[in-house]
Amino acid sequence: MSLSTDKILTRDYILHFTSYFLMASAFYFLLPTLPTYAEVALGAKKNQIGWIIGVYAASALAIRPFCGYVLDAYGRRAVYLIALILFTVLMWLYHYSFTFYILLVIRVFHGFTWGIITTGGSTIAADLIPESRRAEGIGYFGLAMTMAIALAPFSGDQIMGQNNFFNLFTISFAFAVAALILAFFIKVPNIKTGETKIGISKMFDKRVNRIAIVMFTGAFPYAAIFSFILLYSEELNIEQGSLFFIFMAVGVALARIFVGKIMDKKGPSMLVFVGLAVTVLGLIWFSYVDSFWQFMAVGVLVGIGNGIIMPTVQTMALNMVPLERRGAANATFFSAVDLGIAAGSISLGYIAEYYGLANMFFVSGVILLFPLIYFFVFVKKHYERHVAILKEAELDA
Repeated sequence: MSLSTDKILTRDYILHFTSYFLMASAFYFLLPTLPTYAEVALGAKKNQIGWIIGVYAASALAIRPFCGYVLDAYGRRAVYLIALILFTVLMWLYHYSFTFYILLVIRVFHGFTWGIITTGGSTIAADLIPESRRAEGIGYFGLAMTMAIALAPFSGDQIMGQNNFFNLFTISFAFAVAALILAFFIKVPNIKTGETKIGISKMFDKRVNRIAIVMFTGAFPYAAIFSFILLYSEELNIEQGSLFFIFMAVGVALARIFVGKIMDKKGPSMLVFVGLAVTVLGLIWFSYVDSFWQFMAVGVLVGIGNGIIMPTVQTMALNMVPLERRGAANATFFSAVDLGIAAGSISLGYIAEYYGLANMFFVSGVILLFPLIYFFVFVKKHYERHVAILKEAELDA
C-alpha cells in the first residue's frame, strides 16, 4: 500500500499512538516497581531481581522471530490484537503472583506478548507513515513509549505507596483494557507477502544483523536502569528516585523532536556518535552522583542518548528492506534489544550483588564503548551499500 499524502498525524496514527501509550503505561507501571514487590513481598535477593527483567526480555526475544514472520506473511492486525488481549489478561494475573517463581512464570508469558505487541506496533506505525517522512514519523511515534516511561514508573511508585500492590496491579490492568478497546478501531493497512512457508530467512532479515549487534550491546544500560534505579536511589538516600524516569523522558522527548528530521536529511552517523557518547558520559557520571539534582541530570543525559539512538537505528533497519519485510526487520531489531536487556539484567544483577550498584553503572557505561566503535568500523558502509541497492531495485521495478 502506498500513501498518497505526506501527512503523518492521521486518525489511525493518532489512535494507534494513544493505544500504544496506554499499553506501554500499563507495562511501565510495573517494570521499576516489581523489583520492590519481589524484594519486599516475596523476599527476593538482588541477583534474583535481575531475573525478573531478564526472563521477560528473553521470552520476548524468543517470540519475535516468529512474530516477524507472521506479521509479514499474514498481515498485522489480527496478530497484534490477539497479543494485546493476552497481554491484558496476564496483567490481571499479577494479583496471584504469591511466590517469586509464580511471578517469574507470569513474566515469561508477559514477555511473549510484549515481544509481539512491540514488534507489531512498530510495524503498524511504519505502515501508517509516508516514506518521505519515515524517520520523523517513527520518532514521533516513539514519544508514546517516551511518555509512558516518563509518567508510568513515577505513577506506579506513587500508586504502590506503602506496598499497596493490589492497587498497582489493578490500575495496570485498567490501562491495558483501555489500550485494547482503542486498538479495535484502528484501520491497519493490509500489507502481507502471503508466503506462509516458515523458515529462518522469513523470521529475520540478515541485512539488519550488524545493526542488531549495536542494539544488543546498547541495551545493557537500560536493563540496569529499569532493574535497579529505585534501589540505587534508596541506597544513596535520595527521595522520590522514581522521578528519574520523568527527567529521562524529558531528555528522550527533546531528542526525538529533532532527531527524525535530521536523520531524514543528514543520515545516521553523527546522530549515532552523539547518542552513544552522551549515554556513556551519563552512566559513568552516575557511578559518582551524591545528590538529587545530579541523579536527575543523569536521567536527562541518558534520555537524550536513548531518544537519539532508538529511532535512528530503527529507521536504519527499515531503510534497508522493502516494505513487505518490515516485520522481519523489526523482529531482528527488537530481538537484539531484548537479548541485550535479558543478558544485561542477569549479568549486571550479579555485578550489583557482589560489587555494588555504583560499580555496575560504571561498567554499563564502559560497555557502550563497544557499539560506538563497532558502528563506524562495520555498520556505516554496510548500511549505505544496502540502502543504495534497495533504491536501485525500486527504480528498476
